[in-house]
Amino acid sequence: MHVLQLVPSLEVGGVERGVLDLAKGLIARGHRVSVVSSGGTLVEPLTALGAAHHRLPVHEKSLTAMAECVPAVARLIRATGVDVVHARSRVPGWVGFAAARRTQRPFVTTAHGFYAPHPASRVMGWGRRVIVPSASLARYLVERFHVPKDRLRVIPRGVDLSEFAFQPAPAAHAGPWRIGLFGRLSPIKGQEVALHALERLLRKPLPVRLCFVGDAPEAPLRRTLAALIARLKLEEAVEWLGIRQDVPSLMASMDAVIAPSTYPESFGRSVIEAQAVGRPVIASRIGGMADLVEPERTGLLVPPNDPQALAEAIERMITDEALRHRCVAAARRRVETEWTLDRMVERTLAVYEECLQAPRILIWKLSALGDVILSTPTLRAVRRQFPKAHIALAVGRRAYEAVARCPYLNDLLIYDGKRKDRGIAGQLGFVRRLRQRGFDLSIDLQNSRKTHLWAWLAGIPIRAGYRRKLGWLLNRGVRQPRVVLAPIAHQHYLLTHAGFTPDGERLELWPSPLDEQQALRLLDGLKAPGGQLVGVHPGGSGRWRTKRWELANWARLCDALAERNVQLVVTGGPEERALAGALSGLTRTPPRVVAGQTSLMELACLIKRCDVFLAHDSSSLHVAAAVGTPTVALFGPTDPQRHLPPSFKGQVIKKDVFCSPCYSPRCRTITHACMRLITVEEVLTAVLGLLAEAEEHSTRQRANAPTR
Repeated sequence: MHVLQLVPSLEVGGVERGVLDLAKGLIARGHRVSVVSSGGTLVEPLTALGAAHHRLPVHEKSLTAMAECVPAVARLIRATGVDVVHARSRVPGWVGFAAARRTQRPFVTTAHGFYAPHPASRVMGWGRRVIVPSASLARYLVERFHVPKDRLRVIPRGVDLSEFAFQPAPAAHAGPWRIGLFGRLSPIKGQEVALHALERLLRKPLPVRLCFVGDAPEAPLRRTLAALIARLKLEEAVEWLGIRQDVPSLMASMDAVIAPSTYPESFGRSVIEAQAVGRPVIASRIGGMADLVEPERTGLLVPPNDPQALAEAIERMITDEALRHRCVAAARRRVETEWTLDRMVERTLAVYEECLQAPRILIWKLSALGDVILSTPTLRAVRRQFPKAHIALAVGRRAYEAVARCPYLNDLLIYDGKRKDRGIAGQLGFVRRLRQRGFDLSIDLQNSRKTHLWAWLAGIPIRAGYRRKLGWLLNRGVRQPRVVLAPIAHQHYLLTHAGFTPDGERLELWPSPLDEQQALRLLDGLKAPGGQLVGVHPGGSGRWRTKRWELANWARLCDALAERNVQLVVTGGPEERALAGALSGLTRTPPRVVAGQTSLMELACLIKRCDVFLAHDSSSLHVAAAVGTPTVALFGPTDPQRHLPPSFKGQVIKKDVFCSPCYSPRCRTITHACMRLITVEEVLTAVLGLLAEAEEHSTRQRANAPTR
């Protein structure tokens, strides 16, 4: 893969050296690495490794400069085939985020510090994966930046053990004890605390020399520290070593290394490097430092901003030989186990591969139950194409049961437009939940203005759907087909043109054994051995009453079937109990009524046990198709070519009248001719024909069954 890292500059520092370390490990494994920065002394070592460097002013905290950098980085991504964009600081983070969205590439961040929760810092929590070097920083980002835990990856920095080889201290010590403080000149690094501790040690008197390894002499803090050294009369006991490239040998020349940070740091690179070389360490008990040093075992920890405690710890470490040897040996073993460069590179590489091979995918289907059932081939197709992905479905509350046990989904996002997610505030709350989950890809099967807008507001970088109704918000938009397509073919057209692979037209439902048991209980004693059972669903959407056949016709049909010894069961939802009761009251031989007594999956199990099922253009038609039950489907104001399930078995009855299909919930001609012209006799003929086929099929199965 080709990884692009963005960092403000490549001057000497922990973050910058981490860029080189990662580049070295990735290139050694056959990957390509590019780095965008404003330049610096580490550019030459970087390019010597085989990485490419591109100089841009990504260090400038100017909106104008950032806006100019975004298209340049986007062109670089496209021209060089970058696979993953990895930002390591805030200004490069904004540039990388915008360029990654523009080019539809995965965006990864590494948070290196305990940033103040300022809006400018928020981008560091927007990566598909957010890498942090310590558990303490991970907790901070969860608490203060509200980064979801499942997007965080704790990857400590690593040490190249071939470079930082173990170098035992000389058996005999001569001269003053050299104490090293490695890091840029900054108030948070604790240089002032170290000087006050040095002054206390010299009063003992103990022969101690403090060595500063860090920024150049022109650093602003250098003058402040020089004044403090003069006031404390420490000129002969302080050594300025400046920026050095020979850090391993320089650390080996020390007798101990201190890290007296005064502000929480995400990690302490100098701590593990000193432990790798074999030098005892004393650090502040703050931030990520506390994760690196086990007190009394691998080093000593002291309170921050406490010169007296630091002086006592240094004195103890240089005078207690047994403690020193014990800490050095245990620390080196821990470095070899937890903080090697190879381990860091492998875990970072796993994050990149996770972004590329296991994206977080959101599929939209908020509408009616039947449409959700029709989406199951798409769910199967997406899972087959992305076997390691985290796939979630945004679904309406009334339809979620259809996919509650779907094996292709990792998560369901239930949209409740009637209650919880009602109004502008509720919808923005729903968008906030989407944003927190950090989805990489949106596949919009709903294709509405709302879903297009929500996916855009949620910051989902890749948004696929039909280009209509705010379709400009999509970046994988597909034009509507020019011909009328069946529902699954309509989905397949979208998938194919958006770059995905369909997977057949078979509908699926996933009932549980308890659902099967409940269906059997409701049918108890109804279907005798050798008898035939017909399910009847006279209802449907309350809004679409134009789809319904007259209840008197349903009653006449039920009586005609009962005269032929066919058992009947009337199904429906809770809102259709009254309708089912009215039908029962119109019949001479009342059928078994289970309307309102079943869940969706129990209904599916019940319909599966029917020999034939009858329904209007409704969700029950899709349930019957999913479980494979032969069905007589009555169509009126809608077009069966557009709405008939692909796995439908049975017969469609539809009258060709001049105004059909009208797709109107109210009959515009008042006659309701499209449904009135359907006669009881033709429906009865269709049902009896399917029952005869079912009986013939059952007879063949019994004849072919093996005998004992």
